[in-house]
Amino acid sequence: MKKLSILLLALCLSSSAFAGTAVTLKLSGDGAINDSTIAVGKKVSVDVYVKNEGTFKGMSLGFKLESDNIKKVLHPSDSANGVNKNGDVKAYNGWQDKSVWDLGFFIAPTDWDGVLPDLLGFGGVGMFKEYKPHENKKMLSFDLIFEEAGTITIDSAFFKPSGRWMFAEPKTPPIWDGPYTFTVKK
Repeated sequence: MKKLSILLLALCLSSSAFAGTAVTLKLSGDGAINDSTIAVGKKVSVDVYVKNEGTFKGMSLGFKLESDNIKKVLHPSDSANGVNKNGDVKAYNGWQDKSVWDLGFFIAPTDWDGVLPDLLGFGGVGMFKEYKPHENKKMLSFDLIFEEAGTITIDSAFFKPSGRWMFAEPKTPPIWDGPYTFTVKK
């Protein structure tokens, strides 16, 4: 009985180090017909939701957009609201300023030129602040316009220099239920 109690205590103490952080995608905006369909020629936002169950000092995430039948995507500019130079990438709930990542929130537009595949990475680093647990919230979005019908797949991806999807410390890979495939139609 004593061994079982010690084992259960060890499991409870160690489980906080492996707390789950889940990353999911949703569509919004005029171009979102439903959860899996995008309208040709209308702006759609791909929203990145995070449910965080841990406490972290850093993170890195990357996304790759690819298609077998769509060759290009437009990244509409929005100079007032974005966190990148073009303004098509937005951050929310403390990721848009230094209220969570006090050393900085970074965007790595490794290949974000509209010619598919496109690759976009994100990173955040905290020194004095920590990324605390929260329910599922929209943390990021990127705006797109598709000018042709087909299918688009968005999956997790590595980007330089990070090389992995991770929330740190402790190093925790997020739970990802992708890839997501969306139909783009007229």
